[in-house]
Amino acid sequence: MPDHISFPSHLSPLVLVLGVATLALGMWISSLWMTPVVKGSDLATATPTKTPPSVDVVQGTSAAFNNAAALLPTLTPVPTTALPAPSPTPVPVSTPTAFITPQPWVVELAQKRGINPMGRYIIIDQDNQQMHIVEKGHLVRLLDITTGDPALGWDTPAWFGVIGKYWGTFQGLGGVKADEGWWLFKRGGNFLIHGLPYVLDDQGQKVYKGADELGFAPASRGCIRLAPDNARWFTAWKPQGVPIIILPYTDPSQVPG
Repeated sequence: MPDHISFPSHLSPLVLVLGVATLALGMWISSLWMTPVVKGSDLATATPTKTPPSVDVVQGTSAAFNNAAALLPTLTPVPTTALPAPSPTPVPVSTPTAFITPQPWVVELAQKRGINPMGRYIIIDQDNQQMHIVEKGHLVRLLDITTGDPALGWDTPAWFGVIGKYWGTFQGLGGVKADEGWWLFKRGGNFLIHGLPYVLDDQGQKVYKGADELGFAPASRGCIRLAPDNARWFTAWKPQGVPIIILPYTDPSQVPG
């Protein structure tokens, strides 16, 4: 093999030029490959690269996700003013009804008969056709009544005793009925406190008798009559065993002469 390669003398300048050009082209291409392309706008707004959070790179994305809560900023609690608890809606409280003191003569009469004025007792005032019902020193009811009509020989006798058994609904003379009957005594017949007498119409409705006389004039056959509603209240009051005083009827216009 020869020690060197020789070119024809007329080709030596051309080879040299081509070699230099090839070397320059290679260096230019190399510079393009190694230098990143940066747009002009990016050069104007480029900012320093932020330091990434401290996360173990070996654990990768999973570690960063698990530690995400540690990367959040700490929130400072905002002080709040405690609101007052809503006031409960007031429940209406019923005002007790004012108690009525019995008339002095009622209390004196009870004491004369040995009745405890602070207990339960009843006084029948025939002249005024009223029933005084007293309990614990208070007049709990003043009821209109009608008693026996002395002009027709059906007087209600004066009497003192206690209220007897409950008769309920019973039938009197002529097929007339009455409700809420309470037995008092027997004197030629049975005397009771009861509701107004009535008969039944064709539809079975009660037709009461003697309502206009309640509180005004005696009109019964000796019993003490009450309005139906008052008679029901009287039964609910449970009067059995309660002392009762029946005062005589003294209206001279009604006394046979």
